[in-house]
Amino acid sequence: MSLRIENLTVRYGSVTALGGVSLELQPGEMFFLLGPSGCGKSTLLRAVAGFIEDSSGAIAFGGENLTGMPAHRRDFGMVFQNYALFPHLTVEGNVAFGLEARKVGADETRARVAEALQLVGLSGYEKRRPGELSGGQQQRVALARALVIRPRLLLLDEPLSNLDAKLRWEMRGEIKRIHAQTKITTLYVTHDQKEALSLADRLAILKDGKIEALGAPRDLYLAPPNRFCAGFLGDLNALDGEVTSASNGRVRVKTPLGEIEAAGTANAGAKAGVFCRPERVALLPEGAAVPEGYAVVTREATVCNAAFLGEHTLYEVDLPGGTRWRCYRTEAAGAKLPEGSKAAVAVAGGAWGLLA
Repeated sequence: MSLRIENLTVRYGSVTALGGVSLELQPGEMFFLLGPSGCGKSTLLRAVAGFIEDSSGAIAFGGENLTGMPAHRRDFGMVFQNYALFPHLTVEGNVAFGLEARKVGADETRARVAEALQLVGLSGYEKRRPGELSGGQQQRVALARALVIRPRLLLLDEPLSNLDAKLRWEMRGEIKRIHAQTKITTLYVTHDQKEALSLADRLAILKDGKIEALGAPRDLYLAPPNRFCAGFLGDLNALDGEVTSASNGRVRVKTPLGEIEAAGTANAGAKAGVFCRPERVALLPEGAAVPEGYAVVTREATVCNAAFLGEHTLYEVDLPGGTRWRCYRTEAAGAKLPEGSKAAVAVAGGAWGLLA
């Protein structure tokens, strides 16, 4: 069943947390709400859950109007950022809580708790208490508690934000596996771009209580609708300029470093920028050959910063005219480019997008 939100508005006094948001989730979809702190994404999730009553607009699930329906009658499962486990209950007791509140029989409760714990990989942990579990295990308990009621919709509110980087990576894989098994329509809130890009079927980017962009992760990353979305989804290197010609979804933009062809639509004469992602940029020492499929933007870049990140080094370089770019470079031992050295910058073919 699908979730449909129409013109949802939430205000706290004079502050508009959501300003007329409309979107629709398809059955079985993993849909992400992504945006900076204070953009309204958690407010939207809580309104869907039924925790916010002071709102206008409409929320419907499977064609059923949810206006005025209390949270406990919506049959939605929710996983909170802080897990919200009961410390005095065992794992089994925490997971069973929602079933007991629904007066499910003891035998069925035991069977469904065992099924949910197996699904999240915690069989054998039934008698432990939350204080005896790692952060990742606590998160699995919270997920099992939401799934055991067999929810019509699963709501996840920044569920991985309290985990370290390694656990976040592992739990992303677990959430993806569990969603593939259950096919439960899921609304997932995060401010972590990589989390959204790696898991979402579709995502919406929010800013100041409004949707700035809506679409598939790959499409929004490669062809964002505006500068805010382009920068929020990842690092970008930009050059400002003016459109000189446009046809068939391609434009040519005159920039301080020459004319560049990019994907996009704009009118000739319009002010616009072009951008590429750092991973599509090659940084070349003086005299180095240009990789096949790349075109040189300048041979007069100056290395100003370098940060070794393990699998690659992140460089910041100053281009002629004062523009600063970022690029990644995988290096053999001892091949680091010294700060202050000159280098060429080349961009992969087809990597340029338009910033209207």
